[in-house]
Amino acid sequence: MPQNLLFSSKEFKKLLSISDCELMHMRVSGNLKFVKKGNTFLYQLHDKQLLLKHPIAYQLLNWYQANHDISIDNSPKELESIQSTLMLIETVLLPVIKKFGDIKITYGFVSPELNRYIQKKSSSGTYPKIDQHAASELNQANKQICKRHGLACDFIVNGYEKQMDEVMLFVVNHLDFDKIYYYGNDRPLHVSVGFESERHLQVMNVSDKGRRIPGRKAYGNEAKVLAEELIQ
Repeated sequence: MPQNLLFSSKEFKKLLSISDCELMHMRVSGNLKFVKKGNTFLYQLHDKQLLLKHPIAYQLLNWYQANHDISIDNSPKELESIQSTLMLIETVLLPVIKKFGDIKITYGFVSPELNRYIQKKSSSGTYPKIDQHAASELNQANKQICKRHGLACDFIVNGYEKQMDEVMLFVVNHLDFDKIYYYGNDRPLHVSVGFESERHLQVMNVSDKGRRIPGRKAYGNEAKVLAEELIQ
């Protein structure tokens, strides 16, 4: 798992909301950790909370706007949910972006309010008690929506719409994750992080009636073997 993600000057200025001059002064004063490659400065993140300002964090929390006619504050409230959000961005989403390019999140974080709306309007194919999209948020009865904690999102990489098997293989071989649901090389990839990090790869098949059903699965090093077998 990458422990120290490096950001370009452009990316870091956006995260900190500062100018070129301010970035230079912070670097010269020793307030930032960085490495220099040629004439390029690459910066290490000194405060993980800043990841919530990254454009991918906006996608993770506001993905629903493209699919649901509802206006809410779909941000995590529980501390554990916020920690899981930061973990998902740092350990999965940003490494995938740096490897393959921009991604589109098709199903991200689901707050209690959004969950109530989805379960009422379009619940088909959703499993909030186990799918980890609700992180560690609580329902109106003050009980955990998802018993697994952690956080999941489904995403597809721009330009890899027919090659998501390659993205799946990269995540399995190089990143720290909890669960992957693999629906096929032309479908969004479901990836979650969790404090247990089971490294569970689950293949999802389609039944004769068109329903998604679990297929082959593997854990840990065996998941790497299964991932190689799934490459098309």
